[in-house]
Parts: sequence; structure tokens; C-alpha cells
Amino acid sequence: MPRQFALYVLMTLSGFAGVGYEVVWSRMLTTALGHEIVAVLAVLAAFFAGLALGAWTFGGRIRRSDHPTRWYAGLEAAIGLWALALLALLPLVNELVPVLISTEAGSGRQWTVAFLATFLLLLPATAAMGATLAAGERILAADDPNRRVIGGLYAANTLGAVLGVLATTFVLFPAVGLSRAITVLAIANLICALVALGIVYRPAVETTATLEDPRWSRPRLIVALFITGLLGLGYEVVALRALSQVLENTIFTFANVLAVYLLGTALGAALYQKVQHNNPPRHLNRLLPGLAACVVLGCLLLSQLTPINQALLSRLGSGLAPAVAGEMLIAGAVFLPPTLLMGATFTHLASAAKPVFGLGRALALNTLGAALAPLVFGLLILPALGSLAALLVIVAGYLLLVPSWPRETVAAGLTTAAAALALFLSPLNLRALTVPDGGELLAYRDGVMASVAVVSDASGGRHLKLNNHYTMGGTATQFADRRQAHLPLLLHAEPADVLLLGIGTGATMKATLPHPDLSVTAVELVPEMWDLLDYFGISAEHLRKLGNYRLLTADARRFVRATKDQFDVIIADIFHPSRDGAAALYTREHFAAVRDRLRRGGLFCQWLPVYQLDLETLAIIAASFTEVFPDSHVTLAHFSLGQPVLGLLGYLEPPAYPEGYLRQRITDRALAEELMAMRLTSDYELFGGVLGTAPSLARILGDEVAVNTDDHPLVAFTAPNFVYGDPEPPGARLLALTGQLKPTPHEWVAATASEDFRQRLVDYWRARDAYLAAGVGVAPTNDLDVLLAQVATPLLRVVQTSKDFMPAYRPLLVMARDLHSGNPRASRSLLLALEQASPRPEARQLRIKLFAEEN
Repeated sequence: MPRQFALYVLMTLSGFAGVGYEVVWSRMLTTALGHEIVAVLAVLAAFFAGLALGAWTFGGRIRRSDHPTRWYAGLEAAIGLWALALLALLPLVNELVPVLISTEAGSGRQWTVAFLATFLLLLPATAAMGATLAAGERILAADDPNRRVIGGLYAANTLGAVLGVLATTFVLFPAVGLSRAITVLAIANLICALVALGIVYRPAVETTATLEDPRWSRPRLIVALFITGLLGLGYEVVALRALSQVLENTIFTFANVLAVYLLGTALGAALYQKVQHNNPPRHLNRLLPGLAACVVLGCLLLSQLTPINQALLSRLGSGLAPAVAGEMLIAGAVFLPPTLLMGATFTHLASAAKPVFGLGRALALNTLGAALAPLVFGLLILPALGSLAALLVIVAGYLLLVPSWPRETVAAGLTTAAAALALFLSPLNLRALTVPDGGELLAYRDGVMASVAVVSDASGGRHLKLNNHYTMGGTATQFADRRQAHLPLLLHAEPADVLLLGIGTGATMKATLPHPDLSVTAVELVPEMWDLLDYFGISAEHLRKLGNYRLLTADARRFVRATKDQFDVIIADIFHPSRDGAAALYTREHFAAVRDRLRRGGLFCQWLPVYQLDLETLAIIAASFTEVFPDSHVTLAHFSLGQPVLGLLGYLEPPAYPEGYLRQRITDRALAEELMAMRLTSDYELFGGVLGTAPSLARILGDEVAVNTDDHPLVAFTAPNFVYGDPEPPGARLLALTGQLKPTPHEWVAATASEDFRQRLVDYWRARDAYLAAGVGVAPTNDLDVLLAQVATPLLRVVQTSKDFMPAYRPLLVMARDLHSGNPRASRSLLLALEQASPRPEARQLRIKLFAEEN
């Protein structure tokens, strides 16, 4: 009994380390291999393939060995030692692999390189992991060859995996980073090896048990083990895609879902071993139909995710802990019923296979099926059929796998099949898509990476949504999105080549069209984005025909590391910082790779959504950016309190813009007309968004701000606090910055600029800050009297501050014009006040026009 208990503890600790490695290595590898689904699935398949190969290769030898404790200790030691060796090898591989894949590689080449590199690199560890369960089972067989221990050992190992997922994600990663987490996990393996050597081994008598039912033959066992592995992980792949439309998709979301999935499997294996004292094949006649029924139930739950999630949010409240609890409850409803039966089914099949061809080969077959599941379901079935049909394929697979149909299960099987058919024929779908009131769904793509949709609102505006959660822009944000291209392009004296990282609705890319003699390379991770650009007034096909546009589907980070091209300007789109994987686009290493792709005199602009991040996360990003670009500035894309966007501008050389820069810079008529619509017609409007230097931003946000690195991706752990919490309005965070950041002209303009120009620029910045402060607490309204009372006086003060600040001057002109028909006296008074506040001629011209017509 002490030996059995000790082994259960060791298997738990081994599972803790094993899944911890999977999570860490996957994150470390995707920084170089890319976040394209081909690369992600290749890493997953390579990990499972290594497990399968190890189980197949070593299982028979362990089964025949008289010293399984030595085998077990050796396997654990090999895992730990190779994990430590990978700390040195992984960085070298990550430098080589992007070059081998190249920037425009097809999916076949990318898959091959990613799979082989991962498979060979991790093989010594993954092969050893695959054989540990077989070694543990062999040790316990010494006490009683006929005692069933597979379920208990499998449950202990999987329970350890649950703890490993949660501990690494919630504790180790944030506290010590990836490399030190690997060291902790390696120590766990080495402890297992040392303790195992102390377990006294007594040679076991090889069991000669045979299957009780001759119909359950060796070939059918092979098929059943392989197919249940394929269908089991296939269910996770498809259900997780459906859940991604409701859950927040942070680094914690995946950990929550995986932990629940593994927990159900562990409980199922443990319960099966406790309840079943024999292993008749007829048990499978109940388990497989039960699995099919659970998947049907999962379909129904997934179709009601939105109201379920809303009910949980209203009850649990905001914050990380309630959010984690809510995600686990939703994941539990979807995954616990089927995974309980999955754990029992695997235990049943593995016990049946042990006397036929050994536990090791049973594990290998099941793991091989799981390795192929992401490819079969993620790349083929799900994009082709959709989530609901993919789940019904899994239902059919389980029902077809039932070896026989005794009378007591026929009715249940027929009911399940009928329910699945009814779901297939019904209008039910698993799109948890939120369409604005009065709007409609215009387009939907269930892609290999995400679901992408175009929806309209009641006013006819169109919005691009990724996984329902993330609005990637729309027709309402075209002004802001286009300025995100114009500002960095104009701040470069003569750009010839620009790289766009991320495209969204294509508005930023469309804004590059008027810039003459410009070559554009645009990189987008989600391929379906290109197909939907037509809904936003731009065609990918048309751009490709122009000849100076290169449109690529690739991971932005991998592309930057793989390409040898140099660019004058690189513009990084808004990447939602809380989304799992986005933290890699805000690391010091990525910023350094971008810097290396700039020509002399080049400029990099990283746009940041202040409305999607808190000041703690902003501080980390700013500190990481300024470590690479010490000559860097912060600018506003536009003057909005509702959706403020900051740009980090990184220069290879300190900027020094001469007076009259924009007038000298713009020589093309079409570009000049475009810039009038973008309100970029003077140096003051071009430089007016500057808030100060990026190092100053980092300092005011914290004295000792940590840097976001590949090894310690802090943004991945701080950004989710924003989406899980109850943040203050974004305008308040913006005002906190403008209140502390004080730009000075010498940081920005050339020494030859006149004192008058410098003073007018300072006045513009003061007016901008006052304008933003005046907008706090002002609710949108069409009541002109309310606007006159709440807005006119503050705006007049802003106009008095700077004669060049048109964002305050224009609204007052519009207000006076609109007041004229209903309240001409108020209109005249406002125009006279505006004339006194500013020497600009527009107010006097409008007053003469309005009141001359009246007379």
C-alpha cells in the first residue's frame, strides 16, 4: 500500500510537470514559428506524436523488464535533464526556424518545418513522457498482476496535469517567467526519479488474461483506441472554438478550459476503476452511446452560451476571481459530462488492450488519434462544415464505434441519433454573435483560426468582429483608422516602403493609396480578413493588381523576424493586449526585431488602444518600447475621449522637424485633398497630438516598471485584469496622461524654428488638453440649448488659448449655424463671442452670410 500511494503521488507530480512543459514550450515556440493555425497545430501534433512514439517504443520493453522502477526513474530523469538542455537550445532554434519557413511560405512548408523542428527538438522529453504511465503500471503489477490500476494511475497523472495547467498559468508564469518555470518543472521530474529509486520492486507474474468477448478483436481494439483519441480531442477543438465567441480568450481562458477538460478525464478514470471490478466488453456498449449523448447535450449548451454567460456575469460580478469562476462553470457545463465518460472509456480500452498488445501501445494509439484531431477537425471539418456539423460528426463517430447494441441500449442510441439528426436539420447554429439592435449580419466566415463577421447597426454602419468579442473597426472609425496611416507616413520625410502589421477593416491600408511612389507590404494573421474588405470600400484583389501592394497572410512577429527587407516606415495596428498571444507583439524582442527592419532615418509606430488597457499595462509596454527606441515619442491619433488611441513613435535618430515642414512635405495634389478631409493641413495639426517623449510616459506611470519580454510576458497577465474588471472610463485614463505629460518644442522641432512657431505649438498643446478636459461628463445630445449651456463657454476658452486649434473652433461654427433658424439672437451672440476669442475670419464670414440673408 505505501508503494502504491507513493507511486500515485509520483504520477501526480509527473503529470504536473508534463502538461506544464506543454504549455511553456508551446508559448516559447510560437514566438518564432508564428501564431498561424498551421504552426500552432504543428506544435501540438509534434508534442502528441512524441508521446505516442515513446509509448509505442518503450512500452513493450518496460512490460518485459524485471526493473520497471529503473525505467521509471530513468524516464523522469531524462525529461528533467532534457528540459534543462532546452533552455539553451530553444533560443537557437527560434532564431533559425523563421528563416527556414521564409516570409511567403505555403502552408505545407510551414507545417513541415514547424512539425519537424518541434518533434525533433522535444522528442527526448516527449518520448520519455509517453512511457511513464506504462512504467508506473508495471511497478504496481508486482503486487497483483490481475489488479486493475490503470484507471487510478491515469487519474493521478491527469489530476497532476490539472494542477500543472493552473499553477503554471496563474502562479509560475507571472512570478518567474517561462525559463524559470521550466527549471521548477525539471526539478519536479528529478524528484520523481530519485523517489522512484527508493520504491522496492518485486518481480511480477505476467498476466495471461484474455478478452471475455471474442468479437472485441485486436483490430477493433486498435481502431477503438485511435478513434476515441481522435474524437475526444476533436470535441475539445470544436467546442473551444464555440466558447471563444463568449469567453474572453485571455491566457487564463485557455488554462481554465484545459483544466476542466483534464479534470473530467481524471475523475472519469478514477470512478471507472473504483466502480468496475471486471472489464466485460459490454461496458463499452454503454459508454460510447453515453458519450454521443453528452456531445448532443454539449451542442444544446453551446447554442445558449450568450444568455448563460450574461446570467453568470450578472451574478458573479467583475474581477479576475469571479471571471475565472464563471469561465470554469461554463467550461464545466460543456466539458465535464463528456470528459467523465472519455476518462472511463480510455481506462476500459487500455485495460482490455493490456493483455493483447500492452499498455504502452494502447497509449500510443490513443495519443496518435489525439495528435491528428487538431488537423482533422481544426483545419478540415470545422471550416468546411461549421461548429455544429463538426460536433455531430463526433456524435456519429461514437455511435458507429459501438461494438454491439444490446436491447437495453438500443433505445438510448436511437434517441441520441434522432436528436443529432434533429439538430442537423434545425436552424440552430453555434454562432454566439451579437448583432446591434436594428442591424443585421452581412457576412460570416468560420475560418481555421477564428470566426469573422461583418454586422451592420441601425444607422447602416458596418463593423468587423473577430470571435464576436473583438470589434476590429468599422465604417464609423474610418477617420481615426486612416489617420493611423497618415500620421507616421507624414512624419517621415520621404517614405518609399511601408510595412503594415495587421489590417483590420483595411482603412489604414486604404489611406496609403494617395501617398505617391509608395510600396506597401501588409501582413494579416487571420486569412478571412482579406475576403471581407469589400464591405469596407477596399478590395484586396484590386490592390494586388496595382503592383506596389504585397498582401500576405502571416504572423506579424514571425514575418518581421524572417524577412530581410528594409522599410522606411513600419506601422503596427491596434492589437488587443488581453487577447492570448497578443503580448508577444509588445515584447522587447519584437520591438528590437522591428528596429532591425528599419532603414536609416526610419520610423516605427505602434498604436495602442487606451480604451482596451489600463495604465499598468500601458506602463509595461512603454518601458519595453523605450528600451529599444530611446528616441521615441507619444502621440494621439485623434482627440477622442470615448476611444482614445496612443501611438508610440520610435525613431532611429532624434526628430527635428523644421518650421513649415508639412507645406514642404506635401507636393501631391491628391494627397493634399485627402489630408484636408483628415484635418492635417498644418504643422500644428500634424504635431498637435504629441503628448511628450515615451521615456517620460514610462516614468510617470511608475518609477520601476518591469519590461515585457519573451521569457516573461507580463502583458499577458496584466491586460486581462482590464477585461475582467470594471475599469474607469477611457477618457479618465487619457486625462491622467495629458495632465502629467508636458511636451516641449525642443524635443520635436528643429533649432532653426522661430520663437513664434514654438509658442503657437505650445499654445496648441495647451488648447488640446483643455479641449479634452472640457469633454468630460458631456453627454451626447441634439438639444442645442443644452449644448450651448454645457459646451459653448468651455470651447470659447479653448479657442482663446490657441488660434490654430480648429477642433474647438469648428463645432462652435456649426452650433451657431444650427441655432440660427430657432434662436437667431443666440446664434449672433455666439458668433460675436467667437470673433472676439480668435482672429480667424470664419466666424465673421458666417455672421455676415447668415444675417445678410435674414435682412
